[in-house]
Amino acid sequence: MIRLLLFGYGNVGKSFRRLLHEKKLDELKDVKIAGIVTRKGIMLEDRESFTPDLEGDVFKAYDKIKPDIIIDVSSANYKDGEPSLSLYKQAIKDRVNIITTNKAPLALAYSEIFNLAKSHNVKIGFQGTVMSGTPSINLYRVLPGSEVKKIRGILNGTTNFILTLMSKGVSFEEALKEAQKRGYAEEDPTLDINGFDAAAKITILTNFMLNKNITIHEVKFEGITNIKGNEGKTKLIAYADQNEVWVKPVKLSSDDPLYNIDGVDNALEITTDIQTTLIRGPGAGPINAAYGALSDLILLIRGCL
Repeated sequence: MIRLLLFGYGNVGKSFRRLLHEKKLDELKDVKIAGIVTRKGIMLEDRESFTPDLEGDVFKAYDKIKPDIIIDVSSANYKDGEPSLSLYKQAIKDRVNIITTNKAPLALAYSEIFNLAKSHNVKIGFQGTVMSGTPSINLYRVLPGSEVKKIRGILNGTTNFILTLMSKGVSFEEALKEAQKRGYAEEDPTLDINGFDAAAKITILTNFMLNKNITIHEVKFEGITNIKGNEGKTKLIAYADQNEVWVKPVKLSSDDPLYNIDGVDNALEITTDIQTTLIRGPGAGPINAAYGALSDLILLIRGCL
């Protein structure tokens, strides 16, 4: 039996649990959620309705449940990555594998985490941190032998939705209100519209695909709040190569492959020494992020992570 500790039980956590029960795959038949932990406490069973059995935090849950795999779907803390960062370090030392949709620890301490994981032969799945269930991270896993020269993409669905409306003549303020109305933007949309969320994602991609050692603090990022109109098509582009990493609004020509990526869709263009590959799809949403975590779980069990 493979025992999971599910850290976080918001919309993504609930969607992950549902997918785990719905997908009747051979790889998942011996997988069990042994416990769920939130700020409200610890539940020692797999129940749809969260009712804590114990008081305590994720570290107490970890010690009590002794999981084989941690599934981190908790909210991001960009101040210091905690408590996830300390949890990862402890789990790695105990040779417990990790699957995460939480961008903060990887955006702040990617190299530290992965160097430690390598030294302990621990696997970390993080597809859900970039483009949710659209296989950005896991696409690169199936491009062996190629050398990435540059990566470029639209990595934030909220800003892409807003800019799409603005290209049709809607003001920024009206577009933001519509994004919030539809649930695409948070009540406080700052991390999306100032470019920070896209910067966190390009940080992770840069370290993974370009073999760099950077944190989000080294990424120059600019948001969309200063755009007064959007004649033609302006997109919030995240870019990285061996020399620079940035996020900023860019006006695209109609022949650009990212030109027609509209609404809340994301897209990623990976240029290698062999070819250029473009992938597009939803970059947000609870079910999409949950599928990113589930796909990592399946690949981990198959020995492909």
